[in-house]
Amino acid sequence: MKRFLLAFALCAISTSGFSQTDKKYNVEIVRDSFGVPHIFGKTDADCVYGLVWAECEDDFTTVQWGLMLAKGMLGRHLGMEGAKIDYAVQLLRIQKTIDEHYDKDVSPEFKKLLQAAADAGNKYAQMHPDEVLVKKAEPVGPKDFIGGYMLAQALMTGVDGALGQMVNGNVPQVPFVEKGRGSNAMAMNSKITGDGHVYLDVNSHQPMEGPLSWYECHLQSEEGWNMYGSTFAGGITIFHGVNENLGWAHTTNGFDAIDIFQLQPDPKKRNHYLMDGVSYPLEIGRARLSVNFAKHPDKHKFIINASKKIWWSKYGATVVNKKGMFSIRLASNMTIKAPEQWYRMDKAKNFTEFRHALDMQGIVNQNITYADKNDTIFFISNGAFPKRADGYDWTTTLPGNTSKTLWTEFFPETAIPQILNPDCGYIFNANNTCFQATCSADNVKCASINCTQGHDTTMTNRGLRFQENISKYSKVSWDDFLKIKYDSHYPAHPLFFKKFQAFDIVELKEEEHPDIADCIKIIKAWDKSGDMNNMNAAFVYKVLYYIYDHTNGDQEKQFATDKKAKFEFFVTAIKNVKTEMLADFGSLNVPLGDFQRHQRGNVDLPTDGGPDMWNAKYGKPYGKGRVRAWMGESFILLANFTKDGPHFRTVSPYGTSTHPDSKHYTDQMKLYVNHQTKEESLSKDWAYKHAERVYHPGEQSLELVLSHHVQHVRFTGE
Repeated sequence: MKRFLLAFALCAISTSGFSQTDKKYNVEIVRDSFGVPHIFGKTDADCVYGLVWAECEDDFTTVQWGLMLAKGMLGRHLGMEGAKIDYAVQLLRIQKTIDEHYDKDVSPEFKKLLQAAADAGNKYAQMHPDEVLVKKAEPVGPKDFIGGYMLAQALMTGVDGALGQMVNGNVPQVPFVEKGRGSNAMAMNSKITGDGHVYLDVNSHQPMEGPLSWYECHLQSEEGWNMYGSTFAGGITIFHGVNENLGWAHTTNGFDAIDIFQLQPDPKKRNHYLMDGVSYPLEIGRARLSVNFAKHPDKHKFIINASKKIWWSKYGATVVNKKGMFSIRLASNMTIKAPEQWYRMDKAKNFTEFRHALDMQGIVNQNITYADKNDTIFFISNGAFPKRADGYDWTTTLPGNTSKTLWTEFFPETAIPQILNPDCGYIFNANNTCFQATCSADNVKCASINCTQGHDTTMTNRGLRFQENISKYSKVSWDDFLKIKYDSHYPAHPLFFKKFQAFDIVELKEEEHPDIADCIKIIKAWDKSGDMNNMNAAFVYKVLYYIYDHTNGDQEKQFATDKKAKFEFFVTAIKNVKTEMLADFGSLNVPLGDFQRHQRGNVDLPTDGGPDMWNAKYGKPYGKGRVRAWMGESFILLANFTKDGPHFRTVSPYGTSTHPDSKHYTDQMKLYVNHQTKEESLSKDWAYKHAERVYHPGEQSLELVLSHHVQHVRFTGE
């Protein structure tokens, strides 16, 4: 009888003729037992409509943040902090760039997807007016979704840091590209895997909540789009994951992506600058800002409108201050092709089609680690690398009075460092240099690449640790692959924390500091493990967090040459941490899991890992002397490709929903801390078999309340 009810229910879903809220779109959303949306549409546009609808259901606040950011309206919701971002959006001419490039750089096919996204967002807002944060941000248009992609890429290249330095008059004299906290990726093929399969680890390290956190989903259309992975709330493509034939992971590329130029003012003409001896006027405009000064912006609005001058030169966005005129140049506000490139990558059926998608060069700063069912693995140090002139120091502020420094072109995809099917059978990246991405014999040689491309040449702890681990194997089983992926140790190499060689702290001598001798012993006894039961790691982590929180660039420069001052600072750090540990825990030796927590709502769990470990966790103060993991291991997808395609499992840090009253708010947390994953699939039959809810956007849903068998079938109003 139960089997009959299930068969009848599924038949009813597919033949019931539910009318769509928006008649243009034929889409059905299937929520599996973890609330993950599997979105089935007749067309690709149908899928995008369903995706944006699902994103709004689970995290409408974040979707709106992205759209307000693209519109330059965050100040209306977040007050002064939001207005600062609105100023940057207008300074960088995001909207103008979109308007200028939209007709020629976006295909008619992709414009349909953008329109579907706007239709879904507007319909959801119309049906849920109480959830709308800023009324003037509605309605949204197709172009608004592109703006979100552009700003996300700009932030990942460090534009916020560079602009902040320019606006504050503190123009850097050293490399100023700010890197993210990290991501991991590795792929292995039959040359090293014991079963002859192809393995892929998709493991970007993003914040676990907020605008740059991952949203897990599955899209399948009758036009050949069948992709599983994750995107950002407000994204209309999947950024990384797997389709039926291939998959890839992203890691942020740390190359020198931003240049700052000091212009030469024309002494004879106000607001003019000289280039090659010719005087040019600065383009002057005004950023229109609306700032909400209400104490509770979610409930009240107290809007004050203001404006601020913005300038533009031949180099780009320009700031004028007491130190002079400075312009910033970067690729992320020159192209709008990123969302369509991800769409083309999602739909690629083989390596040739995937490579063709990369030729678009719309994704300006994300490395790619690729694998497919045909035993192909591939790494590319992907990004928009400017063709810069020789003879200049591109790591610091550049002269803006000569056309020689005004780059206008980028190296083609074929000229960027890349590795295809190395003989050793593996590739990896952990935000380390692209010149160490596989075994030494197959690595790209630095000398073979144009030196003006600005590639990072440094290693990370995670990169070094991977090299240590992979060296132990001649063949790697799936279990071995998982051990490497969840490794929670720092490398034996002395790099450890790069910030003024913080691990020099082990050189302190107990006899010279009797009041902290017990602390020094703990630091020296620590085995560089981030296991949650480790009894020394908590104290060491607290010292390292103290060091990071209480130093600035000037101190780092001093410590590089003044070892006495450096060690005096270490002693001060240890004394303060000792006092805190005894006050908070009553002991200097506590399990790491007591100090480092994975918390959301009423769930509060111990967790392992650590900053810049392969099993990465970055903590913020939480509760009495503890830290709450907020960034690091985020969405994880582990794929095992056979000749028939990928078998894969996933996990997210919390759950699919951001609503505290949802059971999917915290339902993946135990899996996450225990290094467990959940089964997922690209199969439509699988999705319906594991369905918790099946519905059309905006209308009724057929809810299947399931355990191991169907318990009952009932209709609920959406």
